[in-house]
Amino acid sequence: MRKYLLSVLLVAFSGITLAQVVHENETSVVYYMPKTELIITLSYDRVEHEPGVFYQYAQRYLGTTDIILEKKVNYLLQDIQLTTQAVADTTRVYKIPTHVANGTCLVSLSHDGRLLGYNCSTQPAVNTTQPANNSTQPANNSTQPAINSTPHNAVLPLLEEQFIAGSVAKMAEGAAKLIYRIRETRLQILAGDVEHLPADGNSMQLVLDELDQQEQQLVELFIGKITTQSYTQQVLYTPAKSVENDVLCRFSAHKGLVDTNDLSGEPVYISVNAHKQVPQDIIVEDKKVELSALYYNLPGSADITLQYKDKQLTHHTAVAQWGYALPLAKALFVGKKQVSIQFNPETGNILSIQR
Repeated sequence: MRKYLLSVLLVAFSGITLAQVVHENETSVVYYMPKTELIITLSYDRVEHEPGVFYQYAQRYLGTTDIILEKKVNYLLQDIQLTTQAVADTTRVYKIPTHVANGTCLVSLSHDGRLLGYNCSTQPAVNTTQPANNSTQPANNSTQPAINSTPHNAVLPLLEEQFIAGSVAKMAEGAAKLIYRIRETRLQILAGDVEHLPADGNSMQLVLDELDQQEQQLVELFIGKITTQSYTQQVLYTPAKSVENDVLCRFSAHKGLVDTNDLSGEPVYISVNAHKQVPQDIIVEDKKVELSALYYNLPGSADITLQYKDKQLTHHTAVAQWGYALPLAKALFVGKKQVSIQFNPETGNILSIQR
């Protein structure tokens, strides 16, 4: 059985048909071969440094010089990921005339017209690994609020006596006293040297956490605070040929992800080593095999390298548009038992043939 299926797939012909012409007003089912796009996902942090209102008094009252002196924003690239997605290749269109005997109603297509299967009740499930034209298109920009950050316009965590002190120096002194009072209270709780201890371990932890939060807010008035937000942005790239160190986009320490023409950013390079399928004549004994209107794709592949400073990512992936199409033999659809064929929606090649 396996030899039979293989023989009807290997069809002898000298010119590989890359596409068919669909004429206007022609009644037929039209489908496309897939095209592989690369999705490059960049994950980065926006780090904002903001000085505290009492930064001038940090050394006097807290004994530290490790403080933020000016407001600034930095961007740090944390990770680069490479995935792929498939779309319909409108330059490679195929048709099945509705009058053919093998039944166009049995053909399954994706939403964009890629061939999924013949006589299949379900769409084939495929694990995708992902790769894309020299254009950058940020997409799915997501942000995550920073941990332990407070709004810039938050009310200072001071008591009334600090606010009526009459000067910034007196307010700073009062804030420092609050910090030391909180620290003493924490030590007394841990030593059990308080009149009313929390009822149990969970209650004690809640009290200690609250004290830690109050202390942190007060300390930030002196040393400043760092707020971090995490972002992800995607860049699409469609492989068209082999390239070496092509600038995919740029990343700026002061702006984040920027366009390729913005020289304020360091370049993110992409290199593509193409492995294209070369059409070959396939020799079989029977050279009178009648061809069907169902084509499958033999995909090419590529080695992809992404480089940003000392960060490098390499990936090998199938590239559907660097393959070529082969027709199935009509003999495959003849017989009492109907044939069922599943095609890979990402690459267009055959996943399975069953009767």
